[in-house]
Amino acid sequence: MPSNTVFALPQKTSAPTALQTVNLTKNYGNFVALDNVSINVSQGDIYGLVGRNGAGKTTLFKCVMGLTNPSSGQVLLGGEARHLDAHRREMGFMISPSFFPYLNPMENLQYLCRVKGINGAARNREVNRLLDLVGLAGVDKPFKAFSLGMKQRLGIAGALLGSPQMVILDEPINGLDPQGIIDIRKIISEVHATQGTTFIVSSHILAELDLVATKFGFIDHGKLLQEVSHSELHQQTQRTLEIVSDDPARAAQLLQAAGVAPETMEVHVDESAGYPEYTLVLNEGMSRSAEFTNLLVTNGISVSDIHRKETTLEDYFMNLVGE
Repeated sequence: MPSNTVFALPQKTSAPTALQTVNLTKNYGNFVALDNVSINVSQGDIYGLVGRNGAGKTTLFKCVMGLTNPSSGQVLLGGEARHLDAHRREMGFMISPSFFPYLNPMENLQYLCRVKGINGAARNREVNRLLDLVGLAGVDKPFKAFSLGMKQRLGIAGALLGSPQMVILDEPINGLDPQGIIDIRKIISEVHATQGTTFIVSSHILAELDLVATKFGFIDHGKLLQEVSHSELHQQTQRTLEIVSDDPARAAQLLQAAGVAPETMEVHVDESAGYPEYTLVLNEGMSRSAEFTNLLVTNGISVSDIHRKETTLEDYFMNLVGE
């Protein structure tokens, strides 16, 4: 074999597009609900849509699902703007759960199965699987008697009916207690891991969204402010080590001698308690907290608190919208 033979290494390819909007705009009279919104969701993403009430999240979902027509712009499903109705029939979605009020959860899901063409033994298996998945197995009361949290659970079950490849969930944990929130997070993670389902999820509880999403879109006043992956987001967030000490100047000298660059340290003073409390803030050395504590205490410096701090998703969003 010639020594100058060149072998091409396999190239890393990006996942195919599941959903794309191009300059999507929706006007209600003079009110602009969506303003040239262009989002990109790849197959296999758990896409977290972050925005306040009235930011345009639900309007965006309705345009994607064909529940309202955009004023301008395009929706592309599976990389194409054609055959949208066919693509939509293969999607699952939950926007304000709505079911027959006099039917129980099993009866409501059985009706949806008939609509989707799931019949016979497969229908019973699918209904039982989903009721068990969302924690409504054995519930016999009608939908009209459900709590808000139970309605959310049944809505998610309806969205997952037939194992669709893409699922849209609008505020799925609204009205749920802490255990319910954990359960829904586990459901999304499990279905994503076992079936490769693409999820697009909006939520007001951003800390929960941060635990499950692989990509974020930040929307405010109808405008998409930023799209960022989970890893990129956390690379941009600020991480610090905070040491509450009675002698921050001497503590800084000792830490500098231990290799901490002086330009990465600053002192904050809090007098809200009626007396000054000094916090030495370090932008490096987050993994050395035990070492630093031992160093300071050994040298007679009182350390009343030491902890790592990271900018939260809420902090990041509020900085992004300028508040």
